[in-house]
Amino acid sequence: MVQLVKRLTAEDWERAALDAIASGGLAAVAVEPLARRLGVTKGSFYAHFRDRNELVDATLRRWEEIHVNAFVASMQTTDEPLKRLQALMAMATNAARRGTIQGRLLLESDDPRVRAALKRVTELRLERLEAIFAQLGHSNGAAAHRATAAYAIYIGLLQLAREVPERLVDERALIDELLRVLGQVHA
Repeated sequence: MVQLVKRLTAEDWERAALDAIASGGLAAVAVEPLARRLGVTKGSFYAHFRDRNELVDATLRRWEEIHVNAFVASMQTTDEPLKRLQALMAMATNAARRGTIQGRLLLESDDPRVRAALKRVTELRLERLEAIFAQLGHSNGAAAHRATAAYAIYIGLLQLAREVPERLVDERALIDELLRVLGQVHA
């Protein structure tokens, strides 16, 4: 009987590395355990990457791409800025509740590659948030401050999800309160 050999792509390895980061941080990105998880030999890894560092770099690029695309897609749900902001807040609370790779990456921000990836994603998100607040009628300075506050809330949500997830149960009430805190709706 001929046994079929599983052929993996670099993307398969990157996805496995993303899963490893989500569950165990950068230290979990190791060739041998990933190969076992994928049911292949280390030779499959070396067909795509020179070493672990190259895999980590490619995985961080994939994480950026996934998060940027998801963020941009959520921005295109409607032309109404307040509804876009609500959609972003819903995406943030859902991501926090599910647990995210970003939460793990924040713990790994001493690594210069991780710090650089987090910075690029954060800057993009802040720019987009600032644009929403400007469309809602805030001056450039106020829009920048509200964007920063909104993003700080998101980072706080990631921490809350790790420490006291029961606080994130009532998503609708939480989003309403976040919008009140950001001065977008009144009680």
